[in-house]
Parts: sequence; structure tokens; C-alpha cells
Amino acid sequence: MACRVTRRFRFEAAHRLWKDYSGKCAHNHGHSWTASVTVEADALDAKGMVVDYADLKALGAWIDAAWDHGTILWKEDPFLAYLLAEKHKTYACDANPTSEHLAFVLLGKARELFEDGRLRVLEVRVCETLNTEAWVG
Repeated sequence: MACRVTRRFRFEAAHRLWKDYSGKCAHNHGHSWTASVTVEADALDAKGMVVDYADLKALGAWIDAAWDHGTILWKEDPFLAYLLAEKHKTYACDANPTSEHLAFVLLGKARELFEDGRLRVLEVRVCETLNTEAWVG
């Protein structure tokens, strides 16, 4: 039987949905985001843990470096060139930076950081508001 643990993270970031989108989220705006990662293992380690919660902070460090207090845009959004020229913190996505897409990005990063043959990343969740959530896994 697998055992699972989850770690949550908070960050502040702006984004806009530019590619094939005409709703209000086409305007640059910010959120107080939350993200979480759930990892599992079939057996506990020698310390009696799935993984030390402190080890999961590596994903939080990546979020802080890549997204926190920055602007997340589609790589072909014309606003990206301006922000880069002004030396603003930006992150360019291969698709619209929806919660769903950011969950896929974070899932890939979590798998890179944590999957080691014993640990498996079960899911990643991304919330841009208190009322919305996207998850993959």
C-alpha cells in the first residue's frame, strides 16, 4: 500500500492569456497563487517518512526563482519583448499560462526533482484563486 505526502507553496505572479483568447484574462493581471505537489512511495524510508517535507522545498525554490513576483506569458505574447527589454522578471510558456498549463509545467519540474525509483510524483495542483484549481497527475 502506497503512502503519500503533500507540500503546498504560495507565490505572487501576474499573467495574461493572449493566444486565441478574448476574455477578461487577456489583460495582464496578478494572483496570489498556490501550488501543491503530492509524492508517494510504497514503503517508508529509514526515518519513517515518504520524504522529508524539507526536501520538497526544492520545488518551492524553483517556483520562487521562476515565477514568484514575475509575469508569466505565452512565449509569443508581444508583451514579453517589452518586459524583457525592461529587465522585468518573466517566464515564457509554450502555451497560454493557464492554471492547467502551469500545473503541467510544475509536474515536469517535480518529476525531475523528486522521482528517484522510490518516490513517485502523484499529482500537482495549481490554484490562481481561492475558488479555482487545476490538477494533473
